[in-house]
Amino acid sequence: MNKIALSLSAIALIATAAQADIKSKSFGGNASLFYGTNDANNGDLFNKGTSYGNAAIHLGGAASVGACDTCTTLNYGITGVTTMGLENTLVSSTWVNHMNGLNDGVWIDTLNLTFNPLNGISNTTMVIGRQELATPMVFTETWNIAKNTYDAAVAVNNDIQETTLVAAWVGRSNIAGASTVNVANIGDNFSTFLTNEGAYAFGAVTKLIPTVTAQAWYYIAPGVANVGWLQAETEISGFSLGAQYGMLDGDDNSDGNAIGVKIGYNYEGLGLSAAYSTVDKMTGTSGALGFVNLGGAQTPLYTAGWWNVGGQGAQDTDAYNVTATYSVEGIADLGLYYTNWENQTTNNAVNEIALTAGKSFGNLDVTLAYINTDDDTAADKVNDIQAYLTYNF
Repeated sequence: MNKIALSLSAIALIATAAQADIKSKSFGGNASLFYGTNDANNGDLFNKGTSYGNAAIHLGGAASVGACDTCTTLNYGITGVTTMGLENTLVSSTWVNHMNGLNDGVWIDTLNLTFNPLNGISNTTMVIGRQELATPMVFTETWNIAKNTYDAAVAVNNDIQETTLVAAWVGRSNIAGASTVNVANIGDNFSTFLTNEGAYAFGAVTKLIPTVTAQAWYYIAPGVANVGWLQAETEISGFSLGAQYGMLDGDDNSDGNAIGVKIGYNYEGLGLSAAYSTVDKMTGTSGALGFVNLGGAQTPLYTAGWWNVGGQGAQDTDAYNVTATYSVEGIADLGLYYTNWENQTTNNAVNEIALTAGKSFGNLDVTLAYINTDDDTAADKVNDIQAYLTYNF
């Protein structure tokens, strides 16, 4: 009944919007070209067989619906990915797995209505339709050339001072995990989210304690697992502290916990941080989920790597991360990231070192990256060189 009711509500809202005045509020987008090359399996850098590339374009905006410019908003967006024929000349694989071989793909990544169902009574906002999400265990990932989004219904309430309450039902998503090179199956294949029933999320984020942002979340995925998440962060005089706790209760009797801690310092363009996390050993298919985005590939733990983003959240894994960033005014934003994680079950350890340099030239954002990955399961270390070009308009 929940899904049927939500579907009927969405249909009714869209039908109402179709007959109402629609005024554009904003429109924009970006075009990206990503390239990477590595020397895995004794390959050569910049060789077609060991290189991967993609181009993408995103267009989106918002429009007011009806006579009131702030009452109801229609948000929309599309994403298109293409190889531009690169696979025939410079690369042999892509950042995004295209739906039909290497054919170009276009899909609607955002289409939702945002409104206040209790306007004048309660400070509550509803978002119904395809959208980005930003909760600890279900979120839109931004590390790839294309984002994952969700078909969901979300209610956000701000009636309590300095506190936000969230309730959501997530029905479908367009991502099904990732490798270290590309996101698998991201695109127009919006399918079930974990199960046909989807999943439910309930959360509270509060700043009632001065200088502290605390949040608590509980996720219910029927037939799979229930997941709890607690997180608190503070920043005083340039120093920052953060703590995370996750709890997984699987329907197949697998359960476990995760703990993450982080300390950082920022001063005049210099940023330093160190983080540690540990995840319990768990069994069964639910335990295999670990503490990784339920709709993707990246862990929410502070120890997520710069390029290998998910292994740190796997069950029976200890990890730590050290990060240093420095902004050289007028020249570049520099980053050094070291991440180590070890799975106690498999006795496999991975070390990742990433160096990045980024700069904006007007509307053009440019980032260069070098990643060295030392995985015990590989015969040799792997070197990756990447270039990210994004033009915003």
